[in-house]
Amino acid sequence: MNAELLAAPIVAAGFSGISIRHLLNTERIQEETEAMPIKVRCNECSTVLTVSDQAAGRAVKCKKCGGRVPVPAAGSSAPPAQKKKKKKPRPPAFDEPSDPADMFGGLDLDEAEGDEKLCPNCATVVDEEDFECPECGVNIQTGALSQQQKAKRKRKGPPPEEFYKAAMPNAWEFVMNHKGFVLKSGFTWGLSCTMVICAAFILNWYVTHRTVELLKSAENVQFSDAGALIAPTKEQPVKYDGVIYSSESVLLGPDKTLLLPTPFWACIRSPPGAFWCFIFLVFLLGMGGWAWTLSAKVVEVTLAREKVIKRFSGDVIGDMTKGFTTIFWPVVLLYPVIWIPLAMNAGGVDPQVCVITFVCLFLLPYVIFLPVAAVHMAQPYTYRAWLLNWMCKDFVNTIAPSMFISAIFFCTVMLVPLGICIGVALGWDSVSNFYTNSIELPTLNAVMGYEAASEGSTGYMIFGRFPLMFMIGFLVLSMLFTLIAIPAIFVMRLFGLFGLYFRPDMSLCAEQVPLSNAGFGPRFLAIQVDMVVGAIIVAVCIWLSGFVAKLFGFLYNSEAITVYGYYALIVISTVGTMGFYFANWESGAGRATLGKWTLGLLVLQENNKPVKFKQAVNRYLASLLSVISLGGTFIMCAFHQDYRAFHDVATKTKVVWRGDENQ
Repeated sequence: MNAELLAAPIVAAGFSGISIRHLLNTERIQEETEAMPIKVRCNECSTVLTVSDQAAGRAVKCKKCGGRVPVPAAGSSAPPAQKKKKKKPRPPAFDEPSDPADMFGGLDLDEAEGDEKLCPNCATVVDEEDFECPECGVNIQTGALSQQQKAKRKRKGPPPEEFYKAAMPNAWEFVMNHKGFVLKSGFTWGLSCTMVICAAFILNWYVTHRTVELLKSAENVQFSDAGALIAPTKEQPVKYDGVIYSSESVLLGPDKTLLLPTPFWACIRSPPGAFWCFIFLVFLLGMGGWAWTLSAKVVEVTLAREKVIKRFSGDVIGDMTKGFTTIFWPVVLLYPVIWIPLAMNAGGVDPQVCVITFVCLFLLPYVIFLPVAAVHMAQPYTYRAWLLNWMCKDFVNTIAPSMFISAIFFCTVMLVPLGICIGVALGWDSVSNFYTNSIELPTLNAVMGYEAASEGSTGYMIFGRFPLMFMIGFLVLSMLFTLIAIPAIFVMRLFGLFGLYFRPDMSLCAEQVPLSNAGFGPRFLAIQVDMVVGAIIVAVCIWLSGFVAKLFGFLYNSEAITVYGYYALIVISTVGTMGFYFANWESGAGRATLGKWTLGLLVLQENNKPVKFKQAVNRYLASLLSVISLGGTFIMCAFHQDYRAFHDVATKTKVVWRGDENQ
């Protein structure tokens, strides 16, 4: 019987494929199974956690939501009950010592060790000397948040005191991850700056030599700073700038004289002068536009807590559009005081002092308000960055970090270019002579036989001097701006981190009620931007009018056509081109002019439908009354209940906010 009982497990093991050794090690396997990790589920977010068996009977913190998750004791599936502390034995009275020789006899040494100290909110193990939990900030004794922790949570962002510690390493890591943007920025800025310098160089060369020709060919002309004064008669006409003026072909003043542009402005208005002015402006806008475009993108990525820029290249037209911000943001921001240099000049102050005053006022916003403005410019609605009261308010609320970043920006980005520009301006004669005599003249002489006497030759300028200056300028400036691009992108990242840490302290406008009426302030700023576009349109119209008037005057051999046709064409072309600009853009897909679109505005009908082209034309014609009345009919929108001006009411249109869904 005993043999049968002993053989039964062996036979069963043989039929089931289990070895005798496995049966003998069953106890050891069970012991290892008991030491396996424990899986628990969070009651708040239903996340399954795998914890060590050493946490059995205690509580852990959920990695996803931070909630407190109790771990069941070994062999139990239910959450363990809280362990009740053992009552310490009552120490013996002093008058009744249990053992006078043993003064520590009443101590329970096992109880003296105790368990680890846990946070009552998140069950994190804390040190004995901790007053608040380092994870959730709860007071360990009371289980409540302190006023400081409540203020941090109310900000809904990272604590501002960590900005100075985390900003610099984060910004440098960002630069190292975007070396391609460093090279692209150096190339873009180097090319743009080279073309700006070349355009200025050629324009200066053309004006200098053209002025000499005008002075030699002028007959009976008196030149002054105000212009060229002529007194033509029928018997004695006056020739100036290729045009013959007589008393029959022009309308003279009461003193029988006519004031014409100075030789300088006559050269600027000519086709070659206008062309190189256009090239100068385009590349100047492109240079500043890329800086603003890249800065806005870096700030946007940083506010989204991302580490790298994805799918961003930029475009020439977009850079030029954004380039208006570089030039006209300081002008519009300091609109009440930016005209002080002009008043000083009119009062007889030295022109150099007026220029220096204007430059200082122009650079002032870049020195003080740039960190705040960069964050505002990255928002869907940027109009507060153009208003001085909002900039001052945000600057005061963030004065310490703003000055900190401004100092870094000025010392690392602006100091070198400003130093070079000031040095070149002060020593212009030395720099010009060194380039001409040490670089240009020997090089071109060896290549194409160029001599100093050929300085006025147009052929040498087009095929020799201009290409040489472009190659040298591009090589030098590309390397220089590549080095400058490193701290520039570094500071752009600081702008974004500044917005991330101090966003609650700034009045950013990231949202607007869709299609709500826009007020007087944003509409006024939009007009300022459109006035810039209008100034460019007027300049182009003046140039084209002069060219066309001279052409028809030459064909019909009539001075009257040249003079009267010039002024008539200026008025017709300016009004027509501006009308096409406003009507086409406001009735097009964008439903806004460049100024309105920049600030997030749209032009719609009263029923929120797009404006038709004919209606947009009527709106433009009605807005001309605002020009005639010096803004009187536009100021009406500041007092209207729906912020509508006269031309809005007359054409049943309105200016509204674009809304987030219309971005």
